[in-house]
Amino acid sequence: MKKIIPPLFVYLAVCLLTIFLPASDGYNTIGWKLFVGQLYAIPALLMAVLIMFFVFKRPSHN
Repeated sequence: MKKIIPPLFVYLAVCLLTIFLPASDGYNTIGWKLFVGQLYAIPALLMAVLIMFFVFKRPSHN
């Protein structure tokens, strides 16, 4: 459980950031902002998951 919480916070932070950033006149709705935010949030989530995987990776005991 402790491995997934930080990546979810990263995902949520990126989505919230895209909502509050200014956009063009035709795309200044929450739906469009969240749609475009997914383009940034999903790669950020994947990078955070990989980082957490390597941080919590335990050395093998051979």
